[in-house]
Amino acid sequence: MSDFYSNAIISNNNQVARTNTTNTTNTTNTTNTTNTTDTGINDSTSQSGNSLLDKDAFLKLLLIEMQHQDPTDPMDTDKMLTQTSQLAALEMQQNTNTTMQSMVETMTNLSTVIMASQNLASLSALGKMAVINNPYINVSSSGESFSDIDMYLPKETKDGATFQVFNSKGDVVRSIKIEKDDLTQGLNKVSWDGKDDNGNPVPAGQYTFKTSYTDVDGGTSTSSFGAYPIESVRFKDGIPYAVMAGKELRFDLISEIVG
Repeated sequence: MSDFYSNAIISNNNQVARTNTTNTTNTTNTTNTTNTTDTGINDSTSQSGNSLLDKDAFLKLLLIEMQHQDPTDPMDTDKMLTQTSQLAALEMQQNTNTTMQSMVETMTNLSTVIMASQNLASLSALGKMAVINNPYINVSSSGESFSDIDMYLPKETKDGATFQVFNSKGDVVRSIKIEKDDLTQGLNKVSWDGKDDNGNPVPAGQYTFKTSYTDVDGGTSTSSFGAYPIESVRFKDGIPYAVMAGKELRFDLISEIVG
């Protein structure tokens, strides 16, 4: 009987020894695997700036998690689907960001080319006649007078010039005669007291100002308010401005360029 118990104790001790050896081996392997896993994750994280996981590191982490899951307690499939969806969304977002950045660069280059073309086009307008948008004299209230109406005369007059004021219907409401000595070739300032030929104040509204005269060469020259030559072109913050009648005007405020 004592031999039976002795053999049982020895057999049990051997089994315990084998069990401990197996656990030690598993623990060692698990530790090695964990170290290997940590090294792989650290490498991926290091490549991503040690702060954010990119999609490759995220996929590697998911595969390692699946590889070392407990067979008796596997991963939840819902969680796996959620993580996979997050991975797909992350990759899509990165692709979208890359595409948007490329589009921004393309639009920036295109804007530079368009601006350069506009600048060249604006320089070609030097010396040409340009007409401003809404070339009207705005009378805001009845009896309003004007002392500095800009009129450009392309040539010197032979016997002076008569300036006519037209209402919105095209009717002449006032004729203003100015002698030759008071006019010069180029820009002139003309005054209008805001009255018609009968001395009555004109009603509020938009009026045009024109003249047709005999020039020193015996020909007929015309002039209209709002039509001036482009004297020079100035650039401010990359935007071209036309200098007309001594004033700066953006090119988008010019309705017509003739010449």
